[in-house]
Amino acid sequence: MIVGLLTRLATIPLIIDMLVAIATTKIPILLKNGFWAMAHEVRADCTMLLGSIFLLCVGAGPLSFDGRLTAAGKGRDA
Repeated sequence: MIVGLLTRLATIPLIIDMLVAIATTKIPILLKNGFWAMAHEVRADCTMLLGSIFLLCVGAGPLSFDGRLTAAGKGRDA
């Protein structure tokens, strides 16, 4: 993920991991302590989930290895 190699493929397990983490740790907090306690605890998980979804949709960008491989495959200078 750091260098941008197979970024979209690497985000799929991260999204699954974050969904499981939210379901197993934050839903019990919601049921026991209420919405605001859960909202305070879920901030980092939601941020990582939304960041992973963004990378899945957009990709790594033109400066990543994926971007350079795509540019080289199209015949442009990398």
